[in-house]
Amino acid sequence: MALIARDLVKTYGRVIALRGASITITPGEVRGLVGENGAGKSTLLRLLAGMESPDSGTVDRSDGSCAVVPQYPRMAPSLSVLANLMVQWNTRTLLLDTAGARRRVQELFRQFDISLDLFKSAGELNGTEVRFAAILAALMHRPEYLILDEPTVGLAGTDQERVLATVSALRDAGVGILFISHDLGEICRTADRISTITAGVTGAVIASPVDPSVLAERLFGKAPAPEAAPGVPPFSPPEFISTGSNGCATTSDAHGLVLEEVSLQDERSGRSLGPISFTAERGCITAITGVREAGLDLLEDYFSGRCTLLSGAVRVSSDRLPARLDPVLLRRRRVAYVPSDRFERAAALEGSVEENATVTERNAIHPRGIRLPAGVRAVTTRLLDRFGIHTEWHLPLGSLSGGTIQKLILSRELDTSPDVCILAEPTAGLDLQSQLSLRGILLDVARRGASVLILSSSIDAVTRFAGKVVVLHGGTVQGTFTGDRRDLIARAFAGLETVR
Repeated sequence: MALIARDLVKTYGRVIALRGASITITPGEVRGLVGENGAGKSTLLRLLAGMESPDSGTVDRSDGSCAVVPQYPRMAPSLSVLANLMVQWNTRTLLLDTAGARRRVQELFRQFDISLDLFKSAGELNGTEVRFAAILAALMHRPEYLILDEPTVGLAGTDQERVLATVSALRDAGVGILFISHDLGEICRTADRISTITAGVTGAVIASPVDPSVLAERLFGKAPAPEAAPGVPPFSPPEFISTGSNGCATTSDAHGLVLEEVSLQDERSGRSLGPISFTAERGCITAITGVREAGLDLLEDYFSGRCTLLSGAVRVSSDRLPARLDPVLLRRRRVAYVPSDRFERAAALEGSVEENATVTERNAIHPRGIRLPAGVRAVTTRLLDRFGIHTEWHLPLGSLSGGTIQKLILSRELDTSPDVCILAEPTAGLDLQSQLSLRGILLDVARRGASVLILSSSIDAVTRFAGKVVVLHGGTVQGTFTGDRRDLIARAFAGLETVR
């Protein structure tokens, strides 16, 4: 018994998403799937799961059921974890079987060494807990096949290992798993076999073990050089012309974004951040890192307008921001902000690609309420071209892959020529080439005199992108380092004392 897809073809308008994709997943196997953003992974996922039908080709599930854990799981935030899981458990009946659902969840807890507070509201869960709740929801009906789309994206290293341990346990239990990831190192050590997909066509199957560099060459050929200053090697911390002691550019007005003795608190959990102080100078890429519960999530909530400043001050170009923000105010202060949850907070998935691309340009393309088609086309084309996005303008945004959606949102926000640019988990869901492209774009933004701030729980991301790294631990600043001191950053990340 196996899940077998043969010669799948799928088109959306003039866009050919799949043009001959084949894959086989056997019970008790982890099959890896890698490819660039827009290569066809999300379309293949939907066809394998029966969410859509192919234009041609076949999918044979051998009467086995297939469940999906999406890259960005969704739960009803006001309901408890158990109530959310019961929705999955009771799909075939109008009667709510609370006892049966609890027995099934407890069975999954024991089998896969998972632990969750079933009575906590879903809105209070952290990123790791949401991911495990989504895995539990997918397993409620004992699927023979499980598709995991970027299951560790946005998680800290220890939480990533917990997810991977669960994947291993699922494989041992005989579940066939399709593991989709842009992390080549992770997929090389997790998958039994790996399939590549390029421009909608699957390539030869690669057996593990395989070196990530070999896999990268299969996907991209020779790795492209990043768009960076001369002499900067690929994925090293950026260096800037006329740098100060912290590795960032010095200007007469260097203070782009300043936090002074800032304190924040989550009203639901009671967790707090601060008081903390740091400066994201102009001409510099500054990163704030740590596990999300160390305070990254609270900083995000403040910049999203979901959390009120308890004390301290946040300044942009010496102007003080209010205790509670909103998107309009940020744009007026020339602050671009991209949250980690692009789908929930930065996109209208039911809207078209064109509508999402032009939402910040309403005054320019709708003067006096009259839509200017030429203006709409110019804005949309400019944003799509920045990351080489190939799609139909009229398609619903939700029909695109997660990585493609992210690239469009990033392109839209960076198009505003901001004085301050804040990006949360910027590399999540992006393939290698897109990360290189984003790095070059952020370097250009900084060189033009803007302040760039990255909020990321990935040590790899912050050391690849940032000239200065601030590490949070337990709600306070554990240390500030140049981006090339990965050893010290890792120790501070873990809450260990560092010797500079």
